[in-house]
Amino acid sequence: MTEGTDTAVDRRSAALRGIAWMVVAAVGYSLNAGLVKQLSSDLNTFEIVFWRSVVATIILFPFFYKHLGAAGRESLKNWHLFLLRGIFTYLGMAATYYALANIPIADVYALQFTLPLFMIIIAALFLGEKAGIGGFVACLVGFSGTLIILRPGFETIGVAALAALGSAVLYSISNVFIKLLTRTETTTTITVYGNFIMVVLALVPLLFDWRWPPVETIGWIIALGVFTTAGQWALTRAIATADARVVWPFDFLRMPFTVGIGYVMFGQLPGIWTWVGAVVIFGAAYYVIRKEAATK
Repeated sequence: MTEGTDTAVDRRSAALRGIAWMVVAAVGYSLNAGLVKQLSSDLNTFEIVFWRSVVATIILFPFFYKHLGAAGRESLKNWHLFLLRGIFTYLGMAATYYALANIPIADVYALQFTLPLFMIIIAALFLGEKAGIGGFVACLVGFSGTLIILRPGFETIGVAALAALGSAVLYSISNVFIKLLTRTETTTTITVYGNFIMVVLALVPLLFDWRWPPVETIGWIIALGVFTTAGQWALTRAIATADARVVWPFDFLRMPFTVGIGYVMFGQLPGIWTWVGAVVIFGAAYYVIRKEAATK
């Protein structure tokens, strides 16, 4: 076997592993959506975010303990970036969980497919990255997809739908700080400190009206923390293993997965306009991902 053939086989193997990890991530995030909606009947949004963060921190604590040494103290020089990343991630998660509690979960994820589009705008504004005319045209096309889903003038746009869209903006800003942190920090450090900060931030609103979660919700809370952490880890592995252009299309599997979970658990099915809008948004976002990868 020639060296060129070996390289091709290695790329194919990496692509298949990356795709597999992305499918695992899509399953994990879809299960999270169902768990959040299930918990929303007993807990408010802030409580769900807090207890999810507590479980995730417990899971990640061995890594946190490992980073308490000199390397961890060195990372604290970037405490302001860790804090800002944690704040926007917390707000994005709270907005997502609020949306999941109040509208069909497929609608939430369809609107969140706009995240790569917001990333282009925010990266251009705050990181000085050049998007080009094609990138901004893709943004306009993608945002037209949100109008298809929301249909202003035909449907009343509720707070939950705006929260779902707003969560994409908040996560995009969070990703900017992650991108800045990756210049000096490892993925593990960013993840560990991020979850620790999330626990502290999520605790603040609960101090004004503390209550323990009902016993019957504990199993759901643990499952949410486990699947959230697993989904985040699988997504990171997918992107680290293979080109984003290869693995990212499989993120769209969240749509059929969440539709299935929404139907089985809550009897919800998205309308045709949600599917049409999701396809438009996804197509525009995929163009952005391919264009960005091609310039690297």
